[in-house]
Amino acid sequence: MSSEDGNYSVAADTISTSSASNDNNSTSNRVDKHVSERVLSVRAIFTSIFILALICQITTLVAFTSEERKQQQFAISLLFSPLGCLARWKLMKYNNYRPSIPLGTFACNLLGCALSGSLGSLLAGNPGPEESIVLSSMISGFAGSLSTLSQFVVEMLDRIDPIMMRIDGLIYAFATVFWAMVIGLLFAQGKDWAEDVVHDLQNSGHNH
Repeated sequence: MSSEDGNYSVAADTISTSSASNDNNSTSNRVDKHVSERVLSVRAIFTSIFILALICQITTLVAFTSEERKQQQFAISLLFSPLGCLARWKLMKYNNYRPSIPLGTFACNLLGCALSGSLGSLLAGNPGPEESIVLSSMISGFAGSLSTLSQFVVEMLDRIDPIMMRIDGLIYAFATVFWAMVIGLLFAQGKDWAEDVVHDLQNSGHNH
């Protein structure tokens, strides 16, 4: 075979390889475009559902009278619940950082205790009826949907293995309960401590 025939063969192979690569790239681009369009359509559907639910909740709040406070509290709790679920969903991505302790669930439960303690202390201060409804709704709606007992129990049992002498689940459970009690107590007493500090400052100012 002559050198010209060899050059023609190499050129033909190069052209066929290039065309095949272009076909693969175009196919991949079409697949990526189709997937992105599906993701956008699903996101648009869920956004529309969320907006409709928000409108329904606001309409429900307007429809209820001031005497129907339990219904108002229930409706406002439903408004705060999606926000707590979204916050927990964002924090759950940190569960893979340390397999022995799921940091995402750990943070969710501690934040829920902190919110319940701080808002509960404000609620114990005898606020007005409207403030009481909002505070109770935030505790039951946002903090309730942010914290998770079922996920905590599943993760704890999954990290206990008597045969392999694995006690990571017990350490995780003790750390969660201990720090939840500490943070809940600190945030619950924060309002009283702040009032005592303000009272002392006012008394020192009057003495001077």
